[in-house]
Amino acid sequence: MSAAAAAFILAFSGSSPRAVAQAPASFASPEQFLGFRVGSDNKLARWDKIVEYMRLVASSSDRVRIRELGTSTNDNPFVLLEISAPDTLKDLDRYKQLERKLYFQGGAPTDAERDEIFRQGKLVLLVTCSIHATEIGATQMSMELVHRLATDNSPEVKKILDNVIFLLVPSLNPDGEILVTDWFNQNLGTPYENSPIPWLYHPYVGHDNNRDMYMFTQKESRLTAKLLWSDWFPAVWLDEHQMGSNGARIFVMPATDPINPNVHPLIYRWNGILGQSQAAALEAAGKEGIIYNATYTNFWEGAMAWSGWWHNQIGLLTEVASARVAAPLDQQRATPGRAAGEGRGDGGRGAGRGAFGGGSGPMPAPTDVNPRTEYPRPWLGGRWTLRDIVDYELIATMGLLETAADRREALVRQIYEVNRATVDTGSKSDPAAILIPVAAQHDPNEAAHLVEKLQMGGVDVYRAPDAFQADERSYPAGTFVIPMAQVFARYAKDMLEKQTYPEVRRGPNAPPEPPYDVTAWSLGMLLGVEPVFVRAPLAENVKLQKLEGAPKRDGEIVGNGARFVFDYRGPDAARAINALLKAGARVALDRARDGDAASARVLVSGAPRKQLETLATDVGLRIGAAEAGASASWPIKAPRIGMYQPWTGGNMDEGWTRWVLEQYGFQSKPLHNADVRAGKLREQFDAIILPDQNARQIMEGAAGATIRPEYRGGIGDEGMSALRAFVGDGGTLIALGAASDLAIEHFPLPIRNVKQGLSRDQHFAPGTIVRVQVDPSHPIGYGMPAETYGFYNNSPFFTLTEGFVTQRVTVVARYPNTNVVASGWLKGEELMAGRAAVVSIDMNPGRIVLFGLRPQHRAQTHATFPLLFNALYLSTMDTKGS
Repeated sequence: MSAAAAAFILAFSGSSPRAVAQAPASFASPEQFLGFRVGSDNKLARWDKIVEYMRLVASSSDRVRIRELGTSTNDNPFVLLEISAPDTLKDLDRYKQLERKLYFQGGAPTDAERDEIFRQGKLVLLVTCSIHATEIGATQMSMELVHRLATDNSPEVKKILDNVIFLLVPSLNPDGEILVTDWFNQNLGTPYENSPIPWLYHPYVGHDNNRDMYMFTQKESRLTAKLLWSDWFPAVWLDEHQMGSNGARIFVMPATDPINPNVHPLIYRWNGILGQSQAAALEAAGKEGIIYNATYTNFWEGAMAWSGWWHNQIGLLTEVASARVAAPLDQQRATPGRAAGEGRGDGGRGAGRGAFGGGSGPMPAPTDVNPRTEYPRPWLGGRWTLRDIVDYELIATMGLLETAADRREALVRQIYEVNRATVDTGSKSDPAAILIPVAAQHDPNEAAHLVEKLQMGGVDVYRAPDAFQADERSYPAGTFVIPMAQVFARYAKDMLEKQTYPEVRRGPNAPPEPPYDVTAWSLGMLLGVEPVFVRAPLAENVKLQKLEGAPKRDGEIVGNGARFVFDYRGPDAARAINALLKAGARVALDRARDGDAASARVLVSGAPRKQLETLATDVGLRIGAAEAGASASWPIKAPRIGMYQPWTGGNMDEGWTRWVLEQYGFQSKPLHNADVRAGKLREQFDAIILPDQNARQIMEGAAGATIRPEYRGGIGDEGMSALRAFVGDGGTLIALGAASDLAIEHFPLPIRNVKQGLSRDQHFAPGTIVRVQVDPSHPIGYGMPAETYGFYNNSPFFTLTEGFVTQRVTVVARYPNTNVVASGWLKGEELMAGRAAVVSIDMNPGRIVLFGLRPQHRAQTHATFPLLFNALYLSTMDTKGS
């Protein structure tokens, strides 16, 4: 390393002699506080120690404040640090109001307010760290970063403090940081140092917490959204991650094509400017392996900071190569000058992720070693450590802060222009507004839920107190209205319209490239709500009342008697059913008549009226007295649910499913491999859910000498025999996604998975919203409309084959014969047209339900939740002879 490079790193290190010398006696450096240098081999600071250190800094420095925004899922502190010049922090509320005005909160700023923002406003910049807990480097690095900003009196740091209000969230996943740290320390010095963590590294959703920034299901996502679009409105947002270890050392912005037309071009331009400023700082420090224009596309609403783009915020991503958590990793050296595979290598699409390495031997040499514009100094291999990760992230973060300070006024002026143009264009463009008529929806409750999700994303939503006309159509009082003349109109439009993924080719004769990730997130479709896009501006006499909080659907109870009835429409009805069952009421579901989903209903007896009144209000139900002689087809009980929970990294689909069931009042018990093999399952459960996982993984699990013995293997033949016995004893086995193949392969089912055997070139869908046809007269179709939307992600689709006379096979949901895709991108659409999406096989006496469709995907698909809920209720029903 050159002397200049060494000096650069020393200047950015919290353990530098200069920084330590200037610190007050009571204010230790991270190294002094921890007893080891941050990033040392096999050393990790646990979350409680990190928070303790951040509180120490805030109590000792007039440049740093700390706030607890709330608590995580497991009730650990979720903290924010606000860092700036002492005079700025003393007047922080004023600067926060200037930033709110920059983002047109409470209306457009006056000319005088605008000029004050330009002259005196600060550049508000947010950095969020380590949402994926195994990508632990940024959280560790944050201690040195804060120490330097709190103690260093260099011109560079003074410039940052004078011009920037720096917001730092040291961990977006505190629970996962604790899990990963404890697991690493538990196995350090044993033969199992490289054993993957056996659980999800977030209590529910693991790696998928990065995909929750428009549904806001998790506590951490909601706290982040409140910070972003209700509290501070940062203009720049950097989210720091780690990636696979075999190629580039760090990815910086800009990302790669395609772009999304709803993002203002200036946001993409500043993505490049600020991302390249990070790259320049790293190059100046002599760092290798810095790549951009790779892997991650500019189109999707998936990653955390990506969601800022549609909010006129400059969202940035860094991805640093991983070590083995805190253990070093060795990679063989490559031969310089060898061309990369297809010119994209590890930095290209499909790059590996994660931070737990495989074996303990050296990795193969990197294959992408060809210098080019986007990758001028390739990584050639060698030793890679947690300290390297800390150094790269520290240099990149400080490089961004310094550029933001240098370009403060230009950034503020141009963000103002993006916001002004968004509001101005929305007042005269098509669409002029988006309407959500409530009564017109199959499930009016979901219209209210849709509005709440948009509000969490900062969107202003109004309600019309009177009937009105728009585009020559009449709309009733109570209709929700989203005017496009607002600062977050781009986000509302992108969330509610159909997505059309642009074709990307690297050359005129090159084949089109498949998308990197999900291509559809149309919230109305996911929730089963049909928004209306209004082309012409609303008439001036149309009254609108801004919603100041989340809307609630009015509920009521009418009539008297011993029995009551309410419509079974959508998932909220299940919440009411489960509350009633828990209280000891008698509940039954009524058969849909003549295929009319609206006639599905719930009959209740034995429930105190007071409880029904509370349910009506809380859930938003209209409950009425049952007519004389009314009877229901099938009484139900609270289902006893077993949820298969594999080891070695957990199963995100299991976590999401568990979360969804809990929110709607279902209770489940985890089933591990040994529990399944122990048998006697029918004595404990009515239904067993196999979350989305391929059949081989369920049967064999993880193996290898590095895996802790208690977490090796799968259910095996013994477990499979126990599942057969469970079904033979009358139990209901529910297989989600790829787990359907386990049932198809090991039971004599008259079903074939048509997806199996199709190549990626024939059929591929990384995430698409599809049209679905449902049989609402079948118990699994109760509460569903005959036509709806579902989420499809390379999962099975089925055709029926010859079966035994004792089996009764029913297609509960299917894909239409034409126009399967409703939003997003899917290759080979014709191959799944007309195929079965959900199949129920009555095995006499047991039942198997196969979900090729993802009914509870990432807790987003409210429109298809009832299919899963009904399969669970069906496990308790006596349907013989019906």
